[in-house]
Amino acid sequence: MRFSRHASILALALAACGGTAPEAPANASREAAATVPAAGQEDAYAACQARANGDASALTACADTAIAAAGRGIDSPEATEAFRTALQELGDTAAESGGAAARVTFAQAAVHAARERAALLTGAAESPTPSPASAPASDAWVRSRTISCREHPVPRCSARYDALLPSLMPAPAKDAAMATAPAKGLPLPTCDAIKADGKVGGALADAFYARYPKALAGEASVEQVALDAPALDNVVRYLVCVAGATDYDPVVAENGLALFVSKRHGAAARHALSALAQSADPIAGAARRFDAQIAGYLRGQR
Repeated sequence: MRFSRHASILALALAACGGTAPEAPANASREAAATVPAAGQEDAYAACQARANGDASALTACADTAIAAAGRGIDSPEATEAFRTALQELGDTAAESGGAAARVTFAQAAVHAARERAALLTGAAESPTPSPASAPASDAWVRSRTISCREHPVPRCSARYDALLPSLMPAPAKDAAMATAPAKGLPLPTCDAIKADGKVGGALADAFYARYPKALAGEASVEQVALDAPALDNVVRYLVCVAGATDYDPVVAENGLALFVSKRHGAAARHALSALAQSADPIAGAARRFDAQIAGYLRGQR
């Protein structure tokens, strides 16, 4: 991911989402500057993601906009530059191993981290005991932390700032045999098979709960499952079909959520769902409603 050092690149990213390039307020007035309410920022980011329609570059642009909005009225130009440089370094590292999907996943994590950072620096965040970072901080991160904590001397700033790092780093490497294990229970039934079975409502929700692979329903276990494109499409379609046939019973979304937040599969799963929602497929309408339901859960996790 390129959170560019050059303002012109940021301006292009903002333009992609219908925004305008932010200007850092002057030092004397920075502390008094009003920031956009968190709920408004979340709504704007969600709308931008919807317009992106699964396109990786557009989703990255949405993240750039949201990150800029999180720091507006809080950071000096120096702090803005330092934080963006640190994110650029981390994003490039993530993309080296995962390509476009990893860029999108990192972008979403970076938005969450930027909002948590803003809450920390403004004193809006509570002060739990920070968990240690999973890896040593880079020089770029240390510089960002030093500048930010100097400008906003909140309690235990350095330790709490470093506690943001784990969410921006790839999951630790797992045992190779486990990391490539196929999910048991695939392929899942098609929409036609579900209709032919005749179950509806609560009966179908119960059947779904019994049938849906438990490895896909756990946030830790889903990272160990190998899913190629056809398998992922099968799972997403199954979730959409069952959701539509059960009037979007929460049990479907709650069990399927781990797939959509997965660091390994999340970006591809969200893209598959978005593409299905925008297609001419007979289940496109159900996909749009399920996509909105999942988006609601994702917003609630931020």
